[in-house]
Amino acid sequence: MMNKPIQTIETTQANILKHHGGDGSVARQRITEHYERRHDVDFWAFWDTKVAANHQSGDAIIDLGAGIGQFVKDCAARHADAPVVGIEVAPYMLHQPLALPNNAQIVVDDLNDPQADIPPNSVSMVMANMLVHELTQPMKMFQAVRRWLKVGGRLCVIDVVRQPLQDYLQRRYPNTEMWQDATSRSDLEDAFEHFLEHNRYHPEDIVFMLESGGFKLISCEPLRNGGQTRIVVEKM
Repeated sequence: MMNKPIQTIETTQANILKHHGGDGSVARQRITEHYERRHDVDFWAFWDTKVAANHQSGDAIIDLGAGIGQFVKDCAARHADAPVVGIEVAPYMLHQPLALPNNAQIVVDDLNDPQADIPPNSVSMVMANMLVHELTQPMKMFQAVRRWLKVGGRLCVIDVVRQPLQDYLQRRYPNTEMWQDATSRSDLEDAFEHFLEHNRYHPEDIVFMLESGGFKLISCEPLRNGGQTRIVVEKM
């Protein structure tokens, strides 16, 4: 049996563009506009309490799937003594990124198999926000994160999780549009493809992958009426 060809970074970029609806500029705008709502006062209180619990001066901070660098910029401002690294692969996110402080940078890497030059045991905090469901498989990324984290360092995963088809479609088609002739085949196909993409894992599936790799579960909580999960684990 022939081995399956190794996925290239170009393949990953094409897959992500498809996942984002085929229009990188629209995806960039949507993600950028939603940032402030997702990173409000309550979020930062959670971050400081649950994720930054073991941060020390000089520890690095990593943002996986950094987009244009909004979270990288905020972390660099909040932790001026920390090197902050964002990892991104989508060209439309890397085009005209935000101006970052001197202690921050964004590097290009494929998170299906990260090769970024980050020293082992040098990181105290890692964020993976709306990323895990986009990867072909997250195991290589989780392995890299465990290698980068110091003992006591923490990873936060925020992601969409499985929900009933009824909940998903009623949110996209709140009235009866799903049954109307005016709703095109392409729109319906897009809806069902995104349902599959966004319903890959239960929260327990993500916890299982992390715990099986040697992480200790700190917390796992539902967000947005159970449509998302927020998980924090620690390197032991």
